[in-house]
Amino acid sequence: MGFLHHTFSDVYARQNNWLTRIDVRVKLLYVISLLVMNLLAKNILISILFLSASFILLFSVKIPLKATLRSMLIPLSFAILILFVKGLHEGEKEWMSFAVAGHTVSLKEEGLRSGLHTCAKALGGISLVIVFSCTTTISRVCTGLKWFRVPNTIIELLAFVYRYIFLLLDEVSTMWIAQKSRLGHSSWKKAIKSLGTLGGMLTIRAFERSERTYEAMRARGYEGGGILTINLSPWKKREYVFVIGMVLILSLFIYAGNVQIW
Repeated sequence: MGFLHHTFSDVYARQNNWLTRIDVRVKLLYVISLLVMNLLAKNILISILFLSASFILLFSVKIPLKATLRSMLIPLSFAILILFVKGLHEGEKEWMSFAVAGHTVSLKEEGLRSGLHTCAKALGGISLVIVFSCTTTISRVCTGLKWFRVPNTIIELLAFVYRYIFLLLDEVSTMWIAQKSRLGHSSWKKAIKSLGTLGGMLTIRAFERSERTYEAMRARGYEGGGILTINLSPWKKREYVFVIGMVLILSLFIYAGNVQIW
């Protein structure tokens, strides 16, 4: 469970480095624009460029490679699954085949190409999000979204979800340890049953906690708003330079992204 705590933690976002000092509004513009470009680009090299640049940026602010790889572990697992499924079901030209439990498994070349393109987009996009999350605290994210006129309801939900996700992780950790101490994971059959029980209990406890939180906030007169306390200063010359640079970079990516080489 420590893996999940570390994944959602903003310990690196609270550090003082050149990326955390960039205005959150500029970072939001960059991230959203590059994510859209990553989705629309026909060139797989654009996604690979985003992935490589993200690792370089994280290395420049001294974020451990192990922490970065840990954050990408779950997306990478899904990307490999997508690659395998596409290789099995798309295309006609066989790339390779092998036997599994007496059955012949054939991977198609067209499916693998399409799967690699999808994997590159997924990893390129998630790497951009990791850079943003590792250099921006949740309070600044909410403040930036408020500046962009995002509805207060969405901002409040985001703040509450981030606040209470750690309490839910503590609940999961407690139940997980209790199940293991009672040999609830001693076999695959018991493990599946224990995980089902854990998921059900977690849902019930999350609902109960939400009801208690709502009643406590209403009792204290909370009617929405008042969560954010950070005030954003007016843009300076540096922010305008970043925005102008973003326009130039996006123009270059739009041209390069429409050049389909694979």
